[in-house]
Amino acid sequence: MPIYPAYYLATEDTGSLTFLDKSDITYFQNKPEFIMEDVLTLIKNGESETVEFKKSTASLREAIDSICAFANHKGGNLFFGVENDGSIIGQQVSDDTLKNIANAIKLNTEPKLYPQIEKIEIGGKTCILITVEESPLKPHLSYGRSFIRVGTTNQRLDRERYEYLLQHRFNGYGFDYQVQKGAALDDINTDAVYKFLETANSVRNLNENTFLPADVILEKLELMKDSGITKAALLLFGKNPRKFFPGHYEIKCGDFPGDEGYDEISNDKEFTDTIIDNFNLSLGFIKASIKKTLVKNDVHRTEKWEFPVNVIREALVNMIVHRDYRQNIKSTIEIRPSLISFYNPAQLFRPTITIDRLKKVHPSRPGNRLIAKIFYLMGVFENWGGGTLKIISDTVKAGKPSPEFFYEGGMFRLELYRTPLPGEAK
Repeated sequence: MPIYPAYYLATEDTGSLTFLDKSDITYFQNKPEFIMEDVLTLIKNGESETVEFKKSTASLREAIDSICAFANHKGGNLFFGVENDGSIIGQQVSDDTLKNIANAIKLNTEPKLYPQIEKIEIGGKTCILITVEESPLKPHLSYGRSFIRVGTTNQRLDRERYEYLLQHRFNGYGFDYQVQKGAALDDINTDAVYKFLETANSVRNLNENTFLPADVILEKLELMKDSGITKAALLLFGKNPRKFFPGHYEIKCGDFPGDEGYDEISNDKEFTDTIIDNFNLSLGFIKASIKKTLVKNDVHRTEKWEFPVNVIREALVNMIVHRDYRQNIKSTIEIRPSLISFYNPAQLFRPTITIDRLKKVHPSRPGNRLIAKIFYLMGVFENWGGGTLKIISDTVKAGKPSPEFFYEGGMFRLELYRTPLPGEAK
């Protein structure tokens, strides 16, 4: 009894993206996460802390409460078309059914949840399996209320626990702190770890012993736990990050001859190495795509870039440190005649952080605190919580128009506006 190819909500999987409508929901076809034996075992063992059954999508609102509870706890699996006692009754399922479920979950959870959704065949009956991972952005709300899974029930979170989880989210204890299943120390490029340590010792006076074993260094940096290798370690120092995060961390850069459209492009690159390498490669791409002049001094010549390189560096750090790595959307950089734009999925952590507050003194809320710490120790940026202010002040100081920040539909965009170099025709 095979499970047939199903539609999935775009999360941490691979496959060809197909945009179904303007609801900002994406699906793709791929082989199912579970083999049939796993599915039958889940059903046979009955409802539990990580499994729930629903007769049909008529109970969708209750199901969303359960999805929220799973996300706020250890994750779980929810079946439509299965009785409480585990009897498989099936239900009618169309592509619209899956799309409606995805939209309902997105519209009624906050922060928005993106579980994996499958249509499966069991004994000739069609069911739906929703797989929910433990969320790095908990606590989540379902219809304005927060739940956590306790045994086979969904319990309302008390205020103390809710505020505790909220504080962890605000402090960046999220995606990058999680252990990656299936990863081992052999997946880490230890040479890159030691190279980083030498840089941190030099730039930040870290004074860490470079003769320590790599696993000890990773543990000291909180990049490795007793339970395994963290996602941050793989993104920063992995031999092949794409093995674990395909489509979730890459940076696409494009140099366009016009301010609109994508049909003509002068140069483009996609960087798929570690996020440290991607940072350096993207910086090099931008520098190669903008103008520079050589200024003669008494002794030597100095380079004067069309746009302050330190601003571009801060913008890249902002993109990498704050992006939402759960999303199957690549970060993009567009270089056009009138602007340079940086575009990436992110969480704004409202109400603490808003677009307006980015232009004022504000608390530091890195979406990935471990990744931010490594970039800080490398000397790539200086002040926690001051990146956007530095981008604004240094841009204006260079005689450029003030940059603009935008946030819509879970996507963050920074626009740096270009002007001619002194002496060029305007």
